[in-house]
Amino acid sequence: MKLMKSQTNDTLYTDVCIVGAGPGGALLSYLLNQKGISTLLIERQPHLHKSFRGELLNADGEAILNKHGLYSHIQEQGLLHLEQIQYWEEGNIIHTINPDPSKGEHHVGVHVPQDHLLEAITAQTEALSPLYQVRFNTVMTGLLRDKDGHVVGINVRQNGVPASIRASVVIGADGRYSAVRKHAGLAPEIRKHGYDLLWARIPAPPGWEPAVRMASMDGQQLALFSQYGGYVQIGWNIPEGGYAKLREQPFAPFVGKLVAAFPCLADSVAAHIKDWSDFVLLSVESSYSSKWAEDNVVLIGDAAHTMTPTGAFGLNAALEDADVLAELLMQMAQNDFTSSDVLQQLQVIRGSKVQQQLARQVHMESSFQQRYESFR
Repeated sequence: MKLMKSQTNDTLYTDVCIVGAGPGGALLSYLLNQKGISTLLIERQPHLHKSFRGELLNADGEAILNKHGLYSHIQEQGLLHLEQIQYWEEGNIIHTINPDPSKGEHHVGVHVPQDHLLEAITAQTEALSPLYQVRFNTVMTGLLRDKDGHVVGINVRQNGVPASIRASVVIGADGRYSAVRKHAGLAPEIRKHGYDLLWARIPAPPGWEPAVRMASMDGQQLALFSQYGGYVQIGWNIPEGGYAKLREQPFAPFVGKLVAAFPCLADSVAAHIKDWSDFVLLSVESSYSSKWAEDNVVLIGDAAHTMTPTGAFGLNAALEDADVLAELLMQMAQNDFTSSDVLQQLQVIRGSKVQQQLARQVHMESSFQQRYESFR
């Protein structure tokens, strides 16, 4: 089915409508267009340059991108290989974890700015397929159903104007606050993890080696991630719900702990972290939807299983979901998308690994202090 406008100019037709132009949605669009399946990708933001903090590729995500010939294009845009995981105490490294070349490891992770990832994928999609379509400033407002109650697309507002998109399959790739999930009634089970997160991003000092750096601060994890372009991303765990009380304290002694842990950051911290407003507070939770698919709707990535920042699984899990779902949708396309039962296979194939990763995050968080102390 070719994508086209209806005679009334307020309805679009496509085989697959993907809601959310993040990494999972963009990759899925690329894979489907590669096979000639008409796809419409919608995004509520006006462009691809969205705020995103989970930008670390692990071996799983890198393998998916290499599998589909995309990694080299992303590399051209710019990325950064992280060389070590370091554990610090009182300004000194007390333990390091290095990649193991005997296992094919050449780094411990890859920082990829989301702009670079999305731009590379969408550029390749545009180059290979005349069917590729993306609509920005487009917000899903509800599911479109036929007289028997079956999902046949979505209702949207594009640039504030109501419209409809009729599609054989609707993909929810729209993140932890997924509108697709909400309207499909695929409610997740939400789990709190006992901590919130303060984020900040500052320029790296001269000679800063690309690595993940860890420290223990008041019994909480403090992590620094080297970023492409010469930046350091700071992730500082604080007790859940404790930010208001924390802000009652003087700021200088608090941020002084960061400098004490990593003295080489002193100048950059002094120049770029001057008060509480220079941190961003993130509420940390994970979730898992007991059903990822219903009728002609299926969820991927954070919409199906939100992960915490621990272990940097989230981005990579979304890419894996997209890879598996693309194969399932190709099967459906052979039967003119008449069997929505195929969509349920995504959770059958991916659910066990995702649940293992969610459990692993809990273990990593609960055992951090004990593991850290073992390195002393």
